[in-house]
Amino acid sequence: MIKSLAFLILLNYLFYLCDCGTLPTSQATEQTLITGLLSTYNKIIRPNTTVSVDITAALQQIVAIDEKQQTMTTSLFISQTWVDSRLSWTPSSNGNIDVVMLPVTSLWIPDTMILNSADSSGYLTVSTYSLASVESSGQVYMILPALTVKTRCNFNVQYFPFDKQVCSISLTSWSQGSSRLVYTENSTAVIDISGYTEHPLWKLNGTDMIVVRSEDRSPFEDSFVDVITIQLYLQRKPLYFIMNGIFACWILNCVTLLSYTLPFGSQIGLCMTCFMTYSVYSLNFSNLFPQQSQYLMMITLYFLLSICWTLISMI
Repeated sequence: MIKSLAFLILLNYLFYLCDCGTLPTSQATEQTLITGLLSTYNKIIRPNTTVSVDITAALQQIVAIDEKQQTMTTSLFISQTWVDSRLSWTPSSNGNIDVVMLPVTSLWIPDTMILNSADSSGYLTVSTYSLASVESSGQVYMILPALTVKTRCNFNVQYFPFDKQVCSISLTSWSQGSSRLVYTENSTAVIDISGYTEHPLWKLNGTDMIVVRSEDRSPFEDSFVDVITIQLYLQRKPLYFIMNGIFACWILNCVTLLSYTLPFGSQIGLCMTCFMTYSVYSLNFSNLFPQQSQYLMMITLYFLLSICWTLISMI
């Protein structure tokens, strides 16, 4: 009994010394502030009648470009900033706290989606681990982690391998019209490419971000929607295709000239070998691109002329 009483006294003494279960003053103030902000907060309701959303992007890498499927896969950060007056407070009355981090799943966020997405879902989804920084003025800053975005892109490969392409990533709200949601671009930081990793086959010549107006998809409102378009200006690096296609066929064209110095039987064999080689090269390059009848690719014309040259030599 005496030992049990002594143990209880010692336990109470330890609790008294370490002050267990009590938060420091700064943490207690922040906890009270966050609890007060979210106690009556309804994330279904928009902050204001018209919400202005500012979008910036940071391009990390062009992961893959598939000309045959007409798609481009990129990795980038997309941040959105807006003002929610319901999340404002006075710093002097709350321990001089200017910024708090709140889970994105507890806040109202714009239903921004990728309009030209090639995936099954084009929405900029957030996870339960995503956080947004909220300033005392009510400004909410949400940056999504590196997204792998797959978008549709119309490639014109007529001048392959010396072609230039313009691919875009279009962002907009799927259900909010201009009377409810307005997108703006940040003129001071349009697209950040400081952390960009160069693609081995494509050179990034420049970027741009524009805002265009499109027809509202809501049947009950006669308004427009803002579409943020991130444009990437790409130029193909031709060295690989020059060395493995154009230059190799040019060597074969020169070899065809040597057939005139050979006996008749050897001439036919050499020309037939060159003829089949041109056909294989043409098929390999044609498999890289989609089937189309809008224009004749210059590389295809080059192979056709080489085949005709070999055929004339055989004759």
